[in-house]
Amino acid sequence: MYAKNWGKPKLLRRGRLQKEMSSEVSEYTSSMKDDVRIFDSVVKINIAHIIMLHENGIIPKDEAAKIVGALRDLHARGIGALELAPELEDIHMAVEKFVISSTGEKVGGKLNTAKSRNDQVATAIRMTLKKELLGVQFALLDLLESLMSQAERNVKTIMPGYTHLQVAQPTTFAHHLMAHAFAFLNDFIRLSHALEATDACPMGACALAGTSFPIDRKRIAELLGFKKIVENTMDAVSSRDFVLQAMSCAAILMTNLSRLAEEIVLWSTSEFGMIEVPDEFAATSSIMPQKKNPVVAEIARARAGHVIGDLFGAFEIMKALPQSYSLDMQDLTPLLWDAMDMTAESLKVMSKLVAGIKPNPVQMRRNAERGFSTATELADELTRISDMSFREAHAVVGRMVAKAIERGKNPQDITLEDLIEAHVEVLGKKVEIDETKLRDALNAQKFVEARNLPGGPSPKEVKRQISRLKKLKQRLREATKTKLKQIEMADERLLKLFKF
Repeated sequence: MYAKNWGKPKLLRRGRLQKEMSSEVSEYTSSMKDDVRIFDSVVKINIAHIIMLHENGIIPKDEAAKIVGALRDLHARGIGALELAPELEDIHMAVEKFVISSTGEKVGGKLNTAKSRNDQVATAIRMTLKKELLGVQFALLDLLESLMSQAERNVKTIMPGYTHLQVAQPTTFAHHLMAHAFAFLNDFIRLSHALEATDACPMGACALAGTSFPIDRKRIAELLGFKKIVENTMDAVSSRDFVLQAMSCAAILMTNLSRLAEEIVLWSTSEFGMIEVPDEFAATSSIMPQKKNPVVAEIARARAGHVIGDLFGAFEIMKALPQSYSLDMQDLTPLLWDAMDMTAESLKVMSKLVAGIKPNPVQMRRNAERGFSTATELADELTRISDMSFREAHAVVGRMVAKAIERGKNPQDITLEDLIEAHVEVLGKKVEIDETKLRDALNAQKFVEARNLPGGPSPKEVKRQISRLKKLKQRLREATKTKLKQIEMADERLLKLFKF
């Protein structure tokens, strides 16, 4: 009966289940279209599994050779060699059907000995995600390079620093860009932690309780390039915390990227006028011929919302799921890949955009000199040359600024008389300060140069920050290359192993 019906996808529906699913139900429950992403990992898992079974005397050499040969043939031919019918439910059954078709049920039917789709899919997701995380890290390093290259060219480019989106204190374009760079460095570190959490092998857990066959879980983990096994078999098949961790990292990263994107959008407006976005990263209007719209930054800003939405969707799927495996988890994986794709794509495009930004130093400095952004330095100077406390100096300078605004004065119009008047009104006496100290305290360039503390905006200090981060970035790139090479070498060894 089975042989007669072999042309139909009946691998799982000739025992316990006597009726076929309708095509509508099969389409509804099948993960086949999303499983394409894990095809390569699934084939390699099956190869490693059969090698391990043979090494432990569970499958004879000749049968193992036939199964591995069929799997190698499938790997070489690609996913197009599979029947991806929804009735087969998923990629795992499609691969098993291919192997049985190639070797016969007596031999190929042993492919699933001592394993389940539960441990196999968990392993495939981890294997695929490891490469995805490394890809995001490489893209992030490229963005860091773009930020630091811009920063190197603009260590003396004065611009306003903002709080509450109002001019606060002078800084430099380089200092501002490096603030983003160090935030992205933290993202890189978080991704490394997510990679570490992902690098554990669930194989051997089977459905949830393992198997009575004498398998070697550590051996299959080694064959697949994992550092370790997931210790508890139930946790191995049911946990998706590593997915939530990876997606959380992506969501935080994209949130940081959206902040940069938002500033690019703002700074490129005529109201700010501080940067120009390269033509190749902008669009114009279908009706307004003068328009140059920063569409790439806008899309990056929107994609952050998508990734955050993916994360919340993943949490909603996983919350309150009882141990161990439920098919709910099947809907989790597409959200993971969507988040990884959007993050990697956004980083790649934004890296090129940042590299091509043209700052407008004149407008940046003009904006920095608005709004009395150097007032803090004047208050600091008053505390240095007199016995007044900072809070008293704060009140004096605040009064001076208020009166200047009432009179329509700009910072460069402030005189010694304005300061003395405010001092008398607040503290009842005149302040002793010469014109040079007043002018220096109100100078944006001197404000920046005076802040040479670690992490500060002075050109010398920002150069140090850039130098440090460039060296660290190079070490991180080499370490990331090494991790990717280790995965690739494990893949190569696996595909060369067990040839007859």
